[in-house]
Amino acid sequence: MLIYLTGFIYCLLKVADHWEYEFKAPDIDAMLTHRVEPEALKHAVEAELRAKNYDQARSLLALGQQYNHPLEYSVYEAYLAAHDTPFSRLSKQVSNFANGFVSGKGEDVSGVAGAVAADFTVVGDVRDLSEQYARHQQGLPVNQLVTTLAGIGVGLTAVTVSSMGATAPVKAGASTLKLATRMNRLSRSFRKELLQMTGRVFDWQQFVRLSKGVSLSQFPRIAKQVYNPRAAGQINALAKQANGIRKNTSISDSVHLLQYVDSSKDLNRLHRVTKRYGVQSRGVLRLLGKSAIRGVKALRITLELLISIVSSVFFALLFIVNLGGK
Repeated sequence: MLIYLTGFIYCLLKVADHWEYEFKAPDIDAMLTHRVEPEALKHAVEAELRAKNYDQARSLLALGQQYNHPLEYSVYEAYLAAHDTPFSRLSKQVSNFANGFVSGKGEDVSGVAGAVAADFTVVGDVRDLSEQYARHQQGLPVNQLVTTLAGIGVGLTAVTVSSMGATAPVKAGASTLKLATRMNRLSRSFRKELLQMTGRVFDWQQFVRLSKGVSLSQFPRIAKQVYNPRAAGQINALAKQANGIRKNTSISDSVHLLQYVDSSKDLNRLHRVTKRYGVQSRGVLRLLGKSAIRGVKALRITLELLISIVSSVFFALLFIVNLGGK
């Protein structure tokens, strides 16, 4: 009985050793076919039309047609043709680009493009550092993630120039993350994870100490001084993924899509989804939410696991039979 009991315990330990889970990606095509209700799709399209997000409305309509959801497509197409004219689009783009360049915020492609363009000229990052430094001086709350990403942006701009553009994708990704932060698009858990990474790369407290009494023109020099490129590996990798999402979709869609990310793992999964669905990715996430990037955990079935389970059952039966015989 002692031998059987020992064998049972040993096999249970082996089961624990081989009990592993793997991430199973969701079947997004099946979800779009079977989980999306026509009424929900109609509501989403009309909400985007009311908000004048015409590109997003077109994306949702294209998904509806692709997955055979019944809607009055001709009615919506006529509405788009009447309201989204070339002249109105051009005037809106010019105005929003200028606003994005100055404010560092943007809701559409041109506004976000203006904000990112400002970062590539260092103007945007210095503006954000100046704003947060002024808040610090007034005793107001400071957005630590904006400050660290802005400081990293200054450092990356210098590296991008010296490398003749080799680090431009990282710079673009960092700007996208900062813009999403400024627009309050990031979840609390993802902000916390990013802050841990960026805090090792840009020392905000040292920046504050060195900036006392200096002019705004000295901010870029001080920011580069407290920027630590040797600690930038993790944030650079995430910035590349954020830039990949931007390239697969659009510059404004990438900012909106980041709201579905709760961790760096989610960012990686979102990157893979955008590779598959491209410009339709925002519509996919609009309809399916975070389930499009979460998936499920599935038990990894291996030969070792099966042998361990069978062996534990075998020794358990021997123990019970022997116990009953006594």
